[in-house]
Amino acid sequence: MLSVHIQKAFKSDNRITFALDCKLDIPQGITVLFGPSGSGKTTILRSIAGIVEPDSGRIEVAGRLYFDSGKKVNVPIQSRNVGFVFQEYLLFPHLSALQNVAYGIRSSTPKARRERALDLLNLLGIDHAADRRPQQLSGGEQQRVTLARALASDPVILLLDEPMSALDGETRVHLLGELVELQRKSQIPFLYVTHSPADAVRLGDTIILLRAGRVVEVGIPAAVFNAPRNVEASRAVGNENILPGKVKDQNEQEGVTVVDLAGCQLVIPYQPLPIAAPVTIGLRSDEIIISRDPVARTSARNLLEGAIQNVVQEGQEVTIVADCGTTLKIRITAQAFQALNLQPGVKVYLLIKASSCAVLP
Repeated sequence: MLSVHIQKAFKSDNRITFALDCKLDIPQGITVLFGPSGSGKTTILRSIAGIVEPDSGRIEVAGRLYFDSGKKVNVPIQSRNVGFVFQEYLLFPHLSALQNVAYGIRSSTPKARRERALDLLNLLGIDHAADRRPQQLSGGEQQRVTLARALASDPVILLLDEPMSALDGETRVHLLGELVELQRKSQIPFLYVTHSPADAVRLGDTIILLRAGRVVEVGIPAAVFNAPRNVEASRAVGNENILPGKVKDQNEQEGVTVVDLAGCQLVIPYQPLPIAAPVTIGLRSDEIIISRDPVARTSARNLLEGAIQNVVQEGQEVTIVADCGTTLKIRITAQAFQALNLQPGVKVYLLIKASSCAVLP
């Protein structure tokens, strides 16, 4: 349905600051583009839409050629028939919800446009707010209107660039479920950008991992997050802790392997490897529980003692760097950080489930 093979370099002071080189084949269903900030996700969406012109390559959607550098084809934005939902809702403040949706409908008669707009608002469960203006709508309602407007022109593909980022948790969960149903009814591919692993697993039929402008893995979201195939894929899914070590002990009966990290030991799910075999562990920073006190009873197989080295706060999340024989990054909420009164030098205990440790090839 969608085939993309493009290259795009961005420069500053005659120096390349970012280079995208990717090849994607997007199937039917919902495909998630996932990766750290600056990996190229939004550039891919904007290239498909025609907002950004690649330096070279080819883009084909539903059998129609949108871009081909060799053939000098570059279909303009207004002729691409692509639906695009941005992070910002971008609704016209002086128009009602119904008028916002009807604006994108190409039908020649006002009556037909109105009926089509009402059908879309009804599909998204927001027909009751047809006459309200954006400032009279909740965040979830505004997002539904935005989705309806993106579908109003009967696009051949819908591109979504972190459309749920401004919504609260409950509204976000409801809308994600509605988005899955919406895709099934529309029968067009959805290409969805998100930073949330939970959203990716809940929403995606397929996930494409990006890192530094390259595709590092493609697969089923749950499988990719639980067992990334290599170090690059592990970093792309947020495994900030890449830990090389050697097998120290095995217990096949209990289903565990003990890995020596040259400073501490980590219990992981059983791996059929010989003693002293090298092994690399990927561990997400948000899979580590931090405590000021030792925990006597827990299902976590690993309890590591250490001290905080550094703290970095970004919005409502805090990344903690701790030394427990090996250096680990732990990500917690700002509220938890304040409640625990954490700071550099403080002694801490880290709880890690064996199942949280992914073994990398």
